[in-house]
This record gives sequence, structure tokens and C-alpha cells, in this order.
Amino acid sequence: MTLSNAPVAGAPAARAPAKRAPRRSQEDRSRDAKERLLSATIDVLMRRGYNGLTTKEVASTAGLSNGALMHHYANKAELVVAATSAVYDECIVRGQRIARTAEAVKKPIEGFISDSLSVYFDWPYLAAMEVIMVARTDEELMNRIKPVMEYYRQTTNALWLEVFKKAGYTPKQARTILNLTLNMTRGMAVNRIWQHDDAYYQTLLKEWVKIIDEQFPLKGAGTKAGRAKD
Repeated sequence: MTLSNAPVAGAPAARAPAKRAPRRSQEDRSRDAKERLLSATIDVLMRRGYNGLTTKEVASTAGLSNGALMHHYANKAELVVAATSAVYDECIVRGQRIARTAEAVKKPIEGFISDSLSVYFDWPYLAAMEVIMVARTDEELMNRIKPVMEYYRQTTNALWLEVFKKAGYTPKQARTILNLTLNMTRGMAVNRIWQHDDAYYQTLLKEWVKIIDEQFPLKGAGTKAGRAKD
């Protein structure tokens, strides 16, 4: 009698040997650990504030040991600054996506407001405020966080000033509109910490767009070349 290799009726089919997942490189593991730590830092920062944040809780939230955290970040200040920097780098990328659309050139003020609100009316600004308020009386922390905030502002300003110019505003007009709009949205963001009235803020911003259109009217593409000389 010949033995058959076919499976017996009713028996479970034999499973193929499981393939091992390729081993991740040390660089991949290190990058993953940093991403988890920075994400956990923002989470704890939003819940506890800067003074309430501890590296132990951050490590626990990230699912890592405190030793693993200290391997990447020497102290609490270094960790928080790195997390804030990562947040604002993402804000830059998000702003670039908005600014580089055809719609942004057609409606640059609305585009800039949309970009600003996505930062100042959301957790990135709250996280930064937690750090900046402490840094006000901590020179070492201020020296760490100030370059992060300046880089974000300078990069974002340059991005949107170019959009305003493409829309037909002169360099002087573009700077004026950008800075007035920026300070308005940031002021609303501070007020919004204790007084949430987004519908009213949106109404004010729509009125602001009308004011800008009246004060700096664009007469069409034919006037852009002449305006750029101002």
C-alpha cells in the first residue's frame, strides 16, 4: 500500500513556515524610539505643563525605560525643545502644502489665516506657550527654545511673503498685511485659552479680509509688474 501525502479529510491544512520579519537596523530602532519619545513628550506637556513634566512619565508613556530616554536626550529641557522643534517642523510642512496651491495665490490672505489658525488655534501653540512661559525666567531654556521659534517664524514668513507677491502685492504691502494678520490671529489664540468663541473669531477674520481688500485693492495681473517696484 502506498502512503499518500495528501491531508486527511477534516484535518487542518498544514501551515507554511512563518517568515521572519526582517530585522530592523539600529538606526531604524533609534529613530522609532525618538519619535515615540517626542510624541509622548507633547502628550505629557499638554496634560501636565512644563513644570509637571518628568522624564520618567514621558518614558513610561512612550513605553520605554528612563535609561532609553536618557540615551537620546540628556535632560528634560533638551527633550522638550526637541519635541517642540519636531512639532514646528511639521507645521512648516503643513504650511507649505497650503501655500503652494493655486488657491493660495488667488486668496493669499485667507490662505495665510488658514495656515496660522492651524497652528495658533491648536495644540502646537499651546505646547510652545508652556515652554516659553517657563523660559521667560530661565535663560538657558530660552537660549534653547528661541532659535526653534525664530526658525519657524522666519521660514513661514518667507513662504507667505512670496505668495503675497505672486498675488500682486508689493513687498511693503505684503509685510504689512502679513504682520498685522499674524498678530491678530496670535492675539485671538491667547484670548482663546480661556474664552472659546471660534464663531466670533471667524466673523472678525472675515471682516479683516474685507478691510485688507479695501485698503490694498488688487487691480489684476496687468498691474502686478508696476506694483512690484514699490
